[in-house]
Amino acid sequence: MSSSPSPAPHSGFRRFFSSWSGRLVLIGGLWLAVVVVFTVQAGLRNDGPPANRPIKTLASDYVSSDSCRSCHPGNYASWHASYHRTMTQVANRQTVPPGMDGLDLSYAGKDFHVDRDGENFFVRSKPTGAPASAFGKPQQIVMLTGSHHLQILWLETGEKRTLGQFPLAYMVEDKRWTPVQHTFLVPPDREEALYSQGDWNVSCMNCHVTQGRSLPLADGKFDSRAVDFGIACEACHAGGREHIEANRNPLRRFTLHLLGGADSTIANPARMTGPESSLVCGQCHSIWVYKNPADHRTWNESGSKYRPGQKDLDLRWVAQPHGDDHAAERAALNQTDAHFFADQFWPDGMVRVIGRELNALMASPCYKGQHYSCISCHEMHPAKTDAASLANWADTSQKKPGADTNHACVQCHREKTTEAALVAHTHHAASSEGSNCYNCHMPKTIYGLLKATRSHQISSPTAAETAEIGRPNACNLCHLNQTLAWTADKLSQWYGQPVPTLTAEDHQIATGVQWVLKGDARQRAIAVLAMGWAPAQQASGRDWLYPFAIFELNDPYAVVRYGAWKTLQSLPGFEGFKFDYVADDATQKESVTEAYRQWWFKVRGPNSLYPPETILDPTGMFRQDVFDRLLNLRDQRKVFIAE
Repeated sequence: MSSSPSPAPHSGFRRFFSSWSGRLVLIGGLWLAVVVVFTVQAGLRNDGPPANRPIKTLASDYVSSDSCRSCHPGNYASWHASYHRTMTQVANRQTVPPGMDGLDLSYAGKDFHVDRDGENFFVRSKPTGAPASAFGKPQQIVMLTGSHHLQILWLETGEKRTLGQFPLAYMVEDKRWTPVQHTFLVPPDREEALYSQGDWNVSCMNCHVTQGRSLPLADGKFDSRAVDFGIACEACHAGGREHIEANRNPLRRFTLHLLGGADSTIANPARMTGPESSLVCGQCHSIWVYKNPADHRTWNESGSKYRPGQKDLDLRWVAQPHGDDHAAERAALNQTDAHFFADQFWPDGMVRVIGRELNALMASPCYKGQHYSCISCHEMHPAKTDAASLANWADTSQKKPGADTNHACVQCHREKTTEAALVAHTHHAASSEGSNCYNCHMPKTIYGLLKATRSHQISSPTAAETAEIGRPNACNLCHLNQTLAWTADKLSQWYGQPVPTLTAEDHQIATGVQWVLKGDARQRAIAVLAMGWAPAQQASGRDWLYPFAIFELNDPYAVVRYGAWKTLQSLPGFEGFKFDYVADDATQKESVTEAYRQWWFKVRGPNSLYPPETILDPTGMFRQDVFDRLLNLRDQRKVFIAE
C-alpha cells in the first residue's frame, strides 16, 4: 500500500503570496526597505542645512531659479553663464580660486595656511614668524563673492550664520592674491580692515543674493537666508509661484503661445516702460537708502518688498543729490551723514562710484523719454546659447550685438546714421574713436574695482566740468597731451560753448599732466588708466607717457600704483614688466629705479617726441621747476571709494 504524498515544502507561503493580500504585503515590504535604505544614506550624507553660513530657503512668492529650467532651458543657460549667477557662491573645489589646497599667504603680521578636507577648505592663522605650532583653530571658508574681477572669501565665525572676511582677495586677471583693502581706493594710512564681522550679513547680501533676509538675532548674530545665491531669475522677473501654478494648465500655455500675448503672472523688463525696466537693474545698481528705520527692520526680517514692474523701490529710495523728492528722507540723511552725497557724486550731481548706473541714467535726457533703459544696450538672454557665444557675452558686460558701436545710439538719433552727418557732428573721421558716441557722451569718469568705467549719464563734454568741478572731460581723456584751453577753444568753435575762466596753467600745461601731478587720488586713478587706453595713446602719442606712468608707481594710493603699472605694461618695451603694487617701499623703489633705467637706456629713442605741454624737455626729462611746483599743489584730501 502506498502512502499518501507529503505536502510540498512552504506550500502555505506559495499560496499566501499568490493571493492579492500577500502580493500587497510583499510590495509594501520591499518599498519600506527601499525607503529605509535611502533615508539612512541621506542621513549619512546630510544632517541638515549648514549652520555656519547663510543658506538658501524659499520665501514669500519665490520658487528659485531651479524651477525655471525645465520650461525655459535657453534662458536658464544664459543666466547660468552670467556673472550675475556667480555673484555669491558656496565655497567648494569648483568655486574657490586655483591653488587653494596648501596655500600659504602673509599679511598684516599674520601667516595664513589653507587646507582642503573633501569639498571643504579651512584656513588657520598665526603671528608671522611664530612656529607652526602657533597656528590657531581652523575656520572654514564657506562662501565667495565675485568671480569675474575679484573673488572675496568669507569665513565661518562660530556666531551662527554670521560671516567674517578673509583679508586677502584673489585678482582673477592677474592670478594673484592681494589685501582686500588694496583693491579699492582707500587712504594709504587706513589700517583697519575694510569689512568687519557681520558686514556681509547687513550690507553685501543686499545686492549679492536674490531676496536675501539678514535676520539679525538678539545677541548680535545673524541667521541669514536667501532664495538664491547670486542674482537669479526672480530678481528680474518677480516671484514665480503664481506663474508656475497658472501654467500647469496646458490649455493656458497653448493659448498664450498661439495669441502671442504677455503672461500677466510674470514680469518681463522688455515689456516695461524705460524707467520701470531700468529700476529692475537699479534695485542693486543705484545709490539707495532705506526710507526710515522701520523699513530697514522690515527689510532685514522679510527682504525686499519691491517686485519688478513697480515704479519705486518701496522700502528704499534712489538718492539723487539734487531734487525735491523724498524731502523728509533727504533731510534725515543730511543730518546723519553730511558727507553722503559729496563722497559719491561730483559737485554737479554726476555719480562717480562704480556700479550705480541707475543714478546716472535718471539724470540723462534720454531717460526722460520713457523708452531708453538699460536693455537699450544690454541683454540678459542672448539668442546664441553655445558655450563660446555665452562666454563672450558674459565677458563683454552682457551687451547686445553692436552695442560697442554707434548702433545703440542711432536707434533713436537716426539723423546721425549717415557718415556725412556723423562727421559734421563729431568733427572727427567717421572711422576714428572720436566718432564713437560712447567716448564723448559716456566717458570713463567712474572708478572702482581697479578700473575706470563709463559714466552712464549721457552728457556732452565741456571744459567747464574740468575747470570748475574737477571732473575729467571726454576730450582730454583722449587728448591727454592737450591743454584745457585747447579743448575749450575746440568746443567753442564746433558747438558754440562759452569758454570758462581758465588759469595760466590751463593754457600752458597738458590737462593729463595736471591730473597726474595736481589731482586728488580719484583724478589720478582715472588719468593713469586713461594713459593706458589705446585710443588715447593713438591720439596723444606714447613717447611722453613713460616717465609719468613710471613716476606714478610711487603714488601713495595702492590702486593708483596698480593703474600706473597696467598702463606701463601697455607701452612698447614694458609688456612683461614686473611690479608688486603692494610691496614694501624699498622693493617698490627698486622697481621704479629699474623702470626708469629700462626706459632711458633701452626704450627711449633718439626721435622720441615730447610736446612742451607735457613739461618734458627734449631729452624726456621733467622740467624740474614746473614738476615740483605742480606736485606741491597736489590735492591731498583723503579719498575713499569702496563697494
